[in-house]
Amino acid sequence: MFLALTDTYLFTTIAVLVGTGVYFRKQIPDAPHRPDKWAPDPRAENFKKTFVPGKITPKAYLSIYRAEMMLLTCFCILAVDFDIFPLKYAKVETFGTSIMDLGVGSFVFSAGVVGVKAFLPRNVDGKMVTTTLWQQLKAGLWTSFPILGLGIARFVLTESVDYQKHTTEYGTHWNFFFTLGLLPLFVPLGLCLFKDLRVTSMALLVASQAFYNLTPLGDWLENASRTDILSANREGIFSFIGYLAMFLLGMSLGQEVLPDAPTFKVRRMRLVSVLGVWTTAFMSFILFSFVLGIEPSRRFANAPYCLWVAGFNSLMLWIFMLIEEDVDSKLPPQLSRSERPSGYNVPVILEA
Repeated sequence: MFLALTDTYLFTTIAVLVGTGVYFRKQIPDAPHRPDKWAPDPRAENFKKTFVPGKITPKAYLSIYRAEMMLLTCFCILAVDFDIFPLKYAKVETFGTSIMDLGVGSFVFSAGVVGVKAFLPRNVDGKMVTTTLWQQLKAGLWTSFPILGLGIARFVLTESVDYQKHTTEYGTHWNFFFTLGLLPLFVPLGLCLFKDLRVTSMALLVASQAFYNLTPLGDWLENASRTDILSANREGIFSFIGYLAMFLLGMSLGQEVLPDAPTFKVRRMRLVSVLGVWTTAFMSFILFSFVLGIEPSRRFANAPYCLWVAGFNSLMLWIFMLIEEDVDSKLPPQLSRSERPSGYNVPVILEA
């Protein structure tokens, strides 16, 4: 994974990884032979019996997806200061995309995928309970406080040591911790607007993009002087709308993949659902970028950028889900849900 980011060994690394994956996949013993392949899966009944509404068991594909993203994020942040890291992988100035541009958005999107857990109905003493708006806001405030504290600490420390800062990234005083810290406060309000999170997120993206392109706002964001607190931090403030929409998009995907599936059929249909999310995001990105001619911009988190991130992440999650479904199809019939042999566990470093 790390060698692929040096650009020198990209195709060699991919070939070795794919070849190794195919080899180990063949080492998994086949499930017991079933004379009638169209007969119901012998695990289906046990799988159905172990279903508890409102319970969320660990998902290997989510652990792998989040861990890979975290490892790549940490690696790129460290490696970008060294010559071996290709310049084309660093963040772009205003328009365009790169691997490090993808990392910022993926962090927010993936946080939305797992962050929806707090808003899902849960089983309490045999009853399904849903959190109220006040409970969501209180929990959001509790979550925001330490992150905003980190943002303030980062600002104070970087100013005190005169550390270099790229003002066109988030602004003069703003940093990414402020964006992450404010999200939990605004998400409950976004949930109140409309039940379907995809509608809310797309409405936010379309509205913000319309203001950017059809009003003087776009020119002001790109060229205004930094004369007051608003203009000095315009990138961070305006891009927050896009990151909020991206977080809501992640939550909408989380609603599909996070809860336990009641049956095998429902679990397998999730593959179709996630692929549908990728198709929608990809086609919307094509519409904005190639039909309307709007370039993606991580600096302002505009609509094409958010859709590009959503499309990439949903595709990666779909691939991990497909691999897990393939592995699970080989498990012995008596095993169901999380009752897997030790060899099928997520590696400890990725679980951590």
